[in-house]
Amino acid sequence: MSEKYLIDTCIWRDFYEERFSKSGRPLAKYATDLFMKIIKNRDTILFSESLVWELKKDYEEDEINDMLNLLFVNKILIRIDITKEEHLEAKKLAKERNIPYVDCLNAIQARNHRAIMVSQDDHYSQSLSDVTKPVKPEQIS
Repeated sequence: MSEKYLIDTCIWRDFYEERFSKSGRPLAKYATDLFMKIIKNRDTILFSESLVWELKKDYEEDEINDMLNLLFVNKILIRIDITKEEHLEAKKLAKERNIPYVDCLNAIQARNHRAIMVSQDDHYSQSLSDVTKPVKPEQIS
């Protein structure tokens, strides 16, 4: 059975920037292994405009398109819309829990689309686990 994933921006950045954690964990390797598994299994990655918003902080639009294009062309990457209800719920959660709006939106969209939420950010497990159960890329076998 094919899996669906919603991958947090930090994972995309780990991959493209070949990042390591402060303690030396090979974040880029974990991200690469995850993307390779998804491609091999012909699974699906869901993303919304929020990924593009966050990537635009550090990348030009052409770079973002290059990043996403290979997966998009192979029909692995699927764009999902942000509904009004998701926006309002994320806005409310962000204010109540004092965490970023985009992270709340990601958790809500993962829940609503029955996708696996993948992130290295601890606040998903600490503050959003009632919305979706997050996993780290290295936990996916």
